[in-house]
Amino acid sequence: MKAVVYQGPFQVAVAEVPEPRLEAETDALVAVELAAICGSDLHIYHGKIAGVLPGTVLGHEFVGRIVEKGPLVPFAVGERVVGSFQVACGECPACRRGQYFACLRGSVFGFGLALGNLQGAQAQRVRVPFARQSLFPIGDLPAEEAILAGDILTTAYGGVRPFLSPGMSVAVVGSGPVGLMAQMVAHALGAGQVFAIDPEESRLEKAKALGSLPLNPKAEDPVARVRRETEGLGAELVVEAVGGEGEALALALRLAGPGGVVSSLGVPTAERLDYPWLSAFSRGITFRSALANIPRWIGEVLALQRAGRLRGSFVFSHRLPLEEAPEGYRLFHERQASKVALVP
Repeated sequence: MKAVVYQGPFQVAVAEVPEPRLEAETDALVAVELAAICGSDLHIYHGKIAGVLPGTVLGHEFVGRIVEKGPLVPFAVGERVVGSFQVACGECPACRRGQYFACLRGSVFGFGLALGNLQGAQAQRVRVPFARQSLFPIGDLPAEEAILAGDILTTAYGGVRPFLSPGMSVAVVGSGPVGLMAQMVAHALGAGQVFAIDPEESRLEKAKALGSLPLNPKAEDPVARVRRETEGLGAELVVEAVGGEGEALALALRLAGPGGVVSSLGVPTAERLDYPWLSAFSRGITFRSALANIPRWIGEVLALQRAGRLRGSFVFSHRLPLEEAPEGYRLFHERQASKVALVP
């Protein structure tokens, strides 16, 4: 079958790879209807994720139909499903506490040795371990909406929903796909003023269309502006949706007001960050950072999607055949694309 494989920094290719097979009674095979390139895939593309070896099939965002399943998988062959980017067993102590991101047998599609060495979903078919806990029925939801529930939309939801009360001020650092999803969720759940901080005007235009107040750090000091708009306090909830080397997180910590929460969703590539301990202590800041907990929140997200409360397919700028995935990665890397869908 055809799949997108990693060949080295800034090098991906579409190649023939072996067909996946069932390996356990809890496995399912899914024929991929739609896959996508995620911002965290760019970390792999840039060569910054250790343990992703040449030949690894990439991709962790997908929807499709079940074509084969083990006897312990409670779905029907032919059923349309979205896959959680993280695989969780549902039975270990962490899963029983609802902390699926810490599953003792967990893995992430297409992220190499460090995260389970599970082959990815930018392919014609994908094997899904622990399918009962890692696949979710989508019925007739459009593929470009449903695919968001498996990663970026539910990532954003889980980073906003536990901390947001109606009327709270929210600042989102980064208006890429995850940041835009976080803003959309905040608006849908009754936030007050939502500030969108990003240096790219094209992204800020999308944020403004959602109802957010766009702030370009190249044109003004976002900390001063947020404080001015919040009676000198700062934001009650700050969502960091960039990751990387930590500059966005440092800004997020400065944006938070007294008693505020900083929720970090971006995938970091730095191991350490200078934490403003005294400042955070004196302001009573709560800092939350974790790999997204998709199985915990995806049911609520899918319900809101079915009700029309969350519609995020506007983040896709390109829909390409799988064979053009290398071009999709290039466009995403050069910021000529906001998000790329791949059709096997």
